[in-house]
Amino acid sequence: MGGSQNEVIRNCFKNLQMELIVARFSERVSPNWGRPLRKDGYNRFYLILGGEGRIQVGLQEYFPAPGQLYYLPADTPLSYGTVSPNTFTKYWCHFLAKVGSCHLSQLIEFPYFIPVKESDLPELVRLFERLVIAGQSENQMTSSLKTNGILYEIMSYYMDNAPSQTLRLTSSPSAFRTNEILRYIEDHLSESLTPKRLAGAFHYNPNYFCRYFKTLFHVSPSEYINKVRIEKAKWLLTHSNLSVEDIAGKIGLERFYFSNLFKKYTTVSPSEYRSLHHAGGSAGNRP
Repeated sequence: MGGSQNEVIRNCFKNLQMELIVARFSERVSPNWGRPLRKDGYNRFYLILGGEGRIQVGLQEYFPAPGQLYYLPADTPLSYGTVSPNTFTKYWCHFLAKVGSCHLSQLIEFPYFIPVKESDLPELVRLFERLVIAGQSENQMTSSLKTNGILYEIMSYYMDNAPSQTLRLTSSPSAFRTNEILRYIEDHLSESLTPKRLAGAFHYNPNYFCRYFKTLFHVSPSEYINKVRIEKAKWLLTHSNLSVEDIAGKIGLERFYFSNLFKKYTTVSPSEYRSLHHAGGSAGNRP
């Protein structure tokens, strides 16, 4: 995976917003369980624990086996059904996963299922149990906090265990320009990167581009650029021997402005952050 693509994907995950719609456990799905191929505006997780059935995603057909976790993305043609009286036993949930106004699946391609390690299955079952309970909680004030936290854990497990070569930016026409913009930011982060320059690079009027960008990501171009710069600085502070001044240069900022911006976003100075998040001593003596 290319470096800039990897950074774009990482920043997509950092800006990911998730929301549970429904979560349930099915001891045995109905013999009539099934539907024709169509799209939905939400995602699904299926944790298969037993039984048989079929799932079709786009043109690909699968016959899930126990111990597989399926991630079925929004806005992708989906069909499913039974194949025998021995129907699925599974945990399942419907949820939203968006980066700004875009579905995650519009920006990133990933495999539709992963095998769950036998040693991990009990913990994953517990996560889904907790998700079902939290989703049915009558305390609506805190249930969303609990369900979202569990969804992030399940998503993290999925992405951590998906082969790295299977995670890539989508090439669909609807996402192509969005990913182009994000990659341009990553590739030019060490330069003077302004909304006006971004707009010019893509032949947009600056005012229109700012509105367009905010529609996509729910933040202004400047806010997004600053967030990406700070995240890269955090990584460099904990994984390199570079001085604070050199790190500032790598993200396109003068040291004084970088220090002020970093403290605004993290409440501590770059040097304080480095001391607090020492990466196992691997970076040696830090300024």
